[in-house]
Amino acid sequence: MSNLKNKLNSNWITGFVDAEGCFHIRVTKDSTFKTGWTVKPYFVIKLHKRDKELLEKVKLFFNDIGKIRIKNNSVYYEIYIKDQFLNIILPHFEKYPLITEKQNDFIIFKKILSIINKKEHNTEEGLLNIVNLKTSMNKGISLQLKECFSKSINTKRDKIILPENINYDWFAGFFTGEGCFFIDIFKSKMTKLGYCIRLRITIGQHSRDELLVNKFVSIFQGGFIYKSKNYISYSVSKFEDIYDKLIPFFNQYKIIGVKLLDFQDFCKAAELINKKAHLTLDGFNEIKEIKSRMNKARYINNK
Repeated sequence: MSNLKNKLNSNWITGFVDAEGCFHIRVTKDSTFKTGWTVKPYFVIKLHKRDKELLEKVKLFFNDIGKIRIKNNSVYYEIYIKDQFLNIILPHFEKYPLITEKQNDFIIFKKILSIINKKEHNTEEGLLNIVNLKTSMNKGISLQLKECFSKSINTKRDKIILPENINYDWFAGFFTGEGCFFIDIFKSKMTKLGYCIRLRITIGQHSRDELLVNKFVSIFQGGFIYKSKNYISYSVSKFEDIYDKLIPFFNQYKIIGVKLLDFQDFCKAAELINKKAHLTLDGFNEIKEIKSRMNKARYINNK
């Protein structure tokens, strides 16, 4: 088992958590406490159940703390114990910082842990302080908490300072969580077969991380940015950029988990296109077959 830990780079872990991890603080009613409320910190990563092995590797990286559970089609890696946060989780992310807006959630999480560690969460003042902090964490507080803590105020989030250079291992971990490899097939009068094939690599994020996503263009010296109201994505569809830059990149900085299978299939399609085989009926059908087993189809076909 120790060999598995060595396969996960520390920056990769941070990138993956930037994509898929979540720091939470549960504030729930509990009459056994003096304040009438209990406060519980927890950390979770949720994936499709076919990526259970990946979460086992993440768990092993963090000294095998926490638990893994499966519910329906999802697998969860969860940590609840305060000392495990203080001794393992916080030191990691202080040394290898998150760089998306999730860093703010981590900062707030750390402040609340400090309150809990001092046992101030058992006082009304400390409890209100936690709720105030929680208002600016993740999606904010529930309607129930707003009604029960009507005097709560929004805590200002810190401004995230992006590193000058994005660590490549971080990007591989982040892409493992948020990225996608696509094969687009559409009708075209420009080819003898009547169809055109386009490869596309995309990674998206909430628009609050626009500055970060814009940096991806400079990393690969290509691609384009797409924006909508609350969403921003980086995409590369120029074949030369995909074949000469991104495929070699991900061969060196590894994607881990089920998405690796999508990358391997994507590479097979790229080789067929590079050899112009996609212009023949046999090559076109082979790429169609590759496309049919990628992304969500991989889950549907392998339940």
